[in-house]
Amino acid sequence: MADIVIYSKQWCPYCNKAKALLRAKAMQYREIDITHDEAREQEMIERTRRRSVPQIFIDDEAIGGYDDLAQLNAEGTLDRLLGISEDVKPFKLFDVVIVGAGPAGMAAALYCSRKNLSTAVISLDIGGQMGTTYQIENYPGVTSVTGPDLVHQFEQQGESHAIHKFIGERVQGIQVRNRCKILSTASGKAFHGRTVILASGAFKRKLDIPGEAEFAGKGVVYCSTCDGPLFKNKRVAIVGGGNSALEAAIEMAGIASKVYLIARGEWSGETILQDKVATLGIETLRGYRPVRIAGNASVECLEVESQNDGGSKQLDVEGVFVEIGLSPNSDYALDLLETNGLGEIRVNRSMETGMRGVFAAGDVTDGPEKQVVIAAGEGARAALAVFDYLVHQA
Repeated sequence: MADIVIYSKQWCPYCNKAKALLRAKAMQYREIDITHDEAREQEMIERTRRRSVPQIFIDDEAIGGYDDLAQLNAEGTLDRLLGISEDVKPFKLFDVVIVGAGPAGMAAALYCSRKNLSTAVISLDIGGQMGTTYQIENYPGVTSVTGPDLVHQFEQQGESHAIHKFIGERVQGIQVRNRCKILSTASGKAFHGRTVILASGAFKRKLDIPGEAEFAGKGVVYCSTCDGPLFKNKRVAIVGGGNSALEAAIEMAGIASKVYLIARGEWSGETILQDKVATLGIETLRGYRPVRIAGNASVECLEVESQNDGGSKQLDVEGVFVEIGLSPNSDYALDLLETNGLGEIRVNRSMETGMRGVFAAGDVTDGPEKQVVIAAGEGARAALAVFDYLVHQA
């Protein structure tokens, strides 16, 4: 059996996602908690040259973080590294195949199963963005809960229902063959359904500038809650002007020695957050865009350019936190369905996409409000629409 080691922190949603993926494969691992252990933290940095968690080793080989683990799994490479033999499942036509296991997908699965529909859920992970949210205080019936805890409650509720879950799979395409919808995954599998609900959510946008990919995990990070403490007494830049960027700046003001907040235009975050930022000694650069990240083994500099006169500044920072919003996970459906300019799938009030038997729900759709409770409600509505569709089929 493979020897798996995970460097993690106690409240790290991506650590939880990595561990959940390995548990789904019945794999044992050794966890090294660096939350309050500076020696172990330094050990991780020296072994990987990265300041982000989790960091995963398989048989003493550095795999990287959760995204790297998920990519290996989606390609089918992870099973070979772990010595897991391929499990070839017989063909099965499901009543409904749901793409995504965030609040929309999990709610849809619960409603479909309760309607006695054979239900499959395909997802790279469980929880989606909800699993990476620190605190949720606006979900009806729950005063305050962390994102991972609410994900766990969703999971527990679904355990008593006959839902077939295929976690760690990335959907790459959809084909329609007569009334059958066929979803292909990066690992080479194919799932067949009489209907489909696309609830694949959204992902964090990247800067797409030189140096970003090179220094990912080596100073370039996408989760201040996970990785912020690793930049104690260091100089950091937060890129973005929405709620997530303002929250990250507030959080890092109590950790880093210097915080820059860079936005292309005016801030769009809530006024209460803007007011808080103004009291914390954060240096703000509005009307600037990042153009290059540079360094040797890790980030040492962020170059920004003025939107007004084209002048540039060199910011001596050791961390760049990217908080510039979300893009829909809809690439696998762009050739099949109508989308808006952002790539969000257009739906009507019944969550229908315009293609018979194909529905969508949650943040992957063109609905203007992106909230956990709305995504869950849309998932339920899509499930009821699926049931109505199947009942009326000849």
